[in-house]
Amino acid sequence: MTKRLWFLAVGTVLALGGLAVFLTLRGLDAADKWSSVLSLFFTVAGFALALAGMVGRGPAQSADGAVAGGALRQIRGVKGDVTLTGGGSSGTAPSSASVPAPAQGGGTQSAQGARTGGDLTQIDGVDGSVRIQPESPTP
Repeated sequence: MTKRLWFLAVGTVLALGGLAVFLTLRGLDAADKWSSVLSLFFTVAGFALALAGMVGRGPAQSADGAVAGGALRQIRGVKGDVTLTGGGSSGTAPSSASVPAPAQGGGTQSAQGARTGGDLTQIDGVDGSVRIQPESPTP
C-alpha cells in the first residue's frame, strides 16, 4: 500500500468516525436533519466528480512506452473503411536491455509497458468496416 493510499484510508476512517461522534452527540432528531443536509452536499459532489471524469478523460488510445520490433499501429476516429495489410510480424524482438518509459496513458485503450516482436494494433472509433489482410508473399 502506497503512502498516499494509506493516508487516504486513515483520513477517511477519521472523518467518518468524527462524523459519527458528532451525530451521536446531537441526538436522533438533529442527527437526522444534519444527515439530510450532508447527503445533499455529497450528492452534488458526486455529480461534479462524475462530470469531471467524463470531461477530463485522457486520450482514447495510448501505446504508453511501448517498444516495438515490428509494427505498432493506432487507428482512431476514421469515418469509413480501414484495411490493414501486412505487418511487423517479421520484425525482430525488442532487446531485453531496453526499458519502456513509465506509463502515462489512461484512456479507453492502453498498451502499458508493451513490448512487441510483431504487430500491436489498437483500433477505436471506426465508422465502417475493418479488414486485416495478411501480407502477400513476395515471389
